[in-house]
Amino acid sequence: MRAALHREWGAALEIAEVPRPEPAAGEVRIAVQATSVNPIDIYTGYNVGYEQSMQLPCIPGWDVAGVVDSVGYGVTRHAVGDRLFGLASFPQPAGTYAEYLTVPAHHLAAMPASLSFTEAACLPMAALTAWQMLDSVAANGTRDLAGHRVLVSGASGGVGHLAVQLAAARGATVVALARPGNHAALYELGAHSCADHTDPAAVAAIGTVDAVVDLVGREFGRSLFGLVAAGGSISLANAWSIPDYEAAAATYGIRAVSYLVEPDPEALRAIAALADTGRLRVVVGAEFDLSRAVEAQQWVQNRAGFGKAAIVTGVP
Repeated sequence: MRAALHREWGAALEIAEVPRPEPAAGEVRIAVQATSVNPIDIYTGYNVGYEQSMQLPCIPGWDVAGVVDSVGYGVTRHAVGDRLFGLASFPQPAGTYAEYLTVPAHHLAAMPASLSFTEAACLPMAALTAWQMLDSVAANGTRDLAGHRVLVSGASGGVGHLAVQLAAARGATVVALARPGNHAALYELGAHSCADHTDPAAVAAIGTVDAVVDLVGREFGRSLFGLVAAGGSISLANAWSIPDYEAAAATYGIRAVSYLVEPDPEALRAIAALADTGRLRVVVGAEFDLSRAVEAQQWVQNRAGFGKAAIVTGVP
């Protein structure tokens, strides 16, 4: 089978023929129709991701949408021919930039019936990240955000544009931070107000919010602490980028949550239902053949467009 892989850390991806994997007990093998690019895929190519047990050659990627073509011993929840999507094995190695993939069966769920493989492949990591980050800032362990004003930074990105929609679906009043050229699209997705993150005056004018889903971090993320009402919450996908993140937030009287996404088929089923009812729309900003995986990662690194970048394999 074909796969895009790194032979050395920091080296560009190359396309190579590698053995087709066989499913172990509890696994299914997926004929991969599509995957998507997430920033962690790029970090992994430098061996600086969350999981440092990656071995060379390294096939990156965790998002998958495809068709089951073989099942391992003991698997009963899925069958050959099922159309599935999911976040495969994260943060352990998965290798979705390939034509076939073995995945723990319980990491997968039925694809949204209304979506293409390409659209479905762009959902798992990004939508689960948004879903779980919103869980982390919701009060009293509930997913209800009615009456809450929620700020989403990096709102035009792969996670951000889904977080805007999911927060709105939970009843929040959503403030989106993004470049002005993306504001119209964010209003269409459910944002109630938008501000230019490059304009400090515009950010300051947002006023007080109850919670922040921060997808940027670093010094910009720290600058958002002062917008959160006392007793409110902020969740950051890359908390490592702010030294003493939780302690720094506590000086503002707010709760900080360090966050790492995890496979969650129950949430995937809820996300699929929202997609099928039209309450969640994934924006595929660019689509690349597997042979152009390098370009797909460059698109993400350069923040070249709105939404997600997909990689399709062309497997029949």
